[in-house]
Amino acid sequence: MSQDSKEIPSSKPWGGRFAESTDKDVERFTESISFDGRLFREDIRGSRAHARMLARVGLLTPEELGQILQGLDRVEEEFSAGRVELRSDWEDIHMHVEKRLVHHAGAAGLKIHTARSRNDQVALDLRLFVRRAAEDLIDALDRLLRATLMKGYGYRDLILPAYTHTQQAQPVSGGYYFGAYAERLLRDRKRLRGVIDSAGLSPLGSGALAGTTLPIDREFVASELGFSGVTQNGLDTVGDRDFVADFLHALSLLMVHLSGWSEEWILWSTREFGMVRLPDRLLTGSSMMPQKKNPDILELIRGKAGRVVGDYTGLLVLLKGLPLSYNRDLQEDKEALFDAVDTVAGSLLMMRLAVEGMAFETARIEEILSKTELLATDIAEDLVRLGVPFREAHAIVGRIVAHAAAKNLTLEALPDSDLALFFDRFPPGYSSTLSPAGSVRRRSHTGGPAPETVLRRLSEIWQEVFSAAPPWDSPSSSSSEGRGGR
Repeated sequence: MSQDSKEIPSSKPWGGRFAESTDKDVERFTESISFDGRLFREDIRGSRAHARMLARVGLLTPEELGQILQGLDRVEEEFSAGRVELRSDWEDIHMHVEKRLVHHAGAAGLKIHTARSRNDQVALDLRLFVRRAAEDLIDALDRLLRATLMKGYGYRDLILPAYTHTQQAQPVSGGYYFGAYAERLLRDRKRLRGVIDSAGLSPLGSGALAGTTLPIDREFVASELGFSGVTQNGLDTVGDRDFVADFLHALSLLMVHLSGWSEEWILWSTREFGMVRLPDRLLTGSSMMPQKKNPDILELIRGKAGRVVGDYTGLLVLLKGLPLSYNRDLQEDKEALFDAVDTVAGSLLMMRLAVEGMAFETARIEEILSKTELLATDIAEDLVRLGVPFREAHAIVGRIVAHAAAKNLTLEALPDSDLALFFDRFPPGYSSTLSPAGSVRRRSHTGGPAPETVLRRLSEIWQEVFSAAPPWDSPSSSSSEGRGGR
């Protein structure tokens, strides 16, 4: 884009101190506009509030304020349309916005940086970005939560084997299973809400590190930008990236949760498990093997979790050696931040599509349930009811399980005579009273898998997140709603 004579005379905002121009290789090495250009909205928004404050305290005339605000509108239009030439000699997004502002507003634009440093300016831009990005990711997370809760309701009566150590453990319901992931997502949501609070104070007015001698109104700027207050120590503020670390911590945990979930469905969709089916539209094939249907989106979520954890780790390593206050190292915080935000946004979308599209293979699950030892704990606890100490009951049932396995029988199929070999006070026909569904119904305590307990908790989460009653409370709701093609 052509520039005219209304630009700042020197290419650099600090050029007056230097006797020669910057080496071009240095410019290319130190520029950040190639990645921080995506902060243009935040930078312009902060400049608008800063300009209004300068006019409020008498450092800008009303006419100058009008010229600056109109100029910033035009700069935003240029950036939105992709019409701004990105130049390494202009270094960063702040100088690109300022140069274009001077182009449009003339001499008034030269005053925009009054009582401001790029140190507090970038701190502001990052806080605004983190707050907006966290809100956007909460919206995406809520869509995944909605799909998860609906699927849990739809499969509330389906009995599943649950696992510890990837070994069959105890029976649960589909509602309880999806409720487990809803709990994790709910914690992730709360962490993201906490990030918004972590970035909730305005840094503008901190200057390079010790504020300014000019009259300013920091609280006015904070109010204009939706912050709850202002930071209290400029020396701390300009080098503070705790809020970025908080954000990447929250995103890392979120991706860890999505990764574990993805791994589970990768396993459960294999021929060996055969418990989960994904629709063809979410699968890919092999260039060589015609039979393949691969859950690539789940594998990539699993892989990208490591990438986001790496972004978080890299940021902490970046910060650990920095003295007060601002250091140029902090330029490197942005690529990790942007990468994590983009990666999580894509992963949330893919996980939602997987949840909405998946279906349990009920026939296979029933086959698995017919050949398991999932009810061993129930038997041990029934012995406790008969007065047997739990450790002794545990040992008795362990021997019963081994006996049943040797005879190739399930625990429910053992005759009374076999049970009596290990404990002589089982009631007649005891084995016939055992069932996975009955086991689930018996666990009606808070946090248990009983149907009424699960439905109550799913409803509580829905109400907490969406501030409304869940759709299954409606008289018109279908009992099969959310089953994902079952």
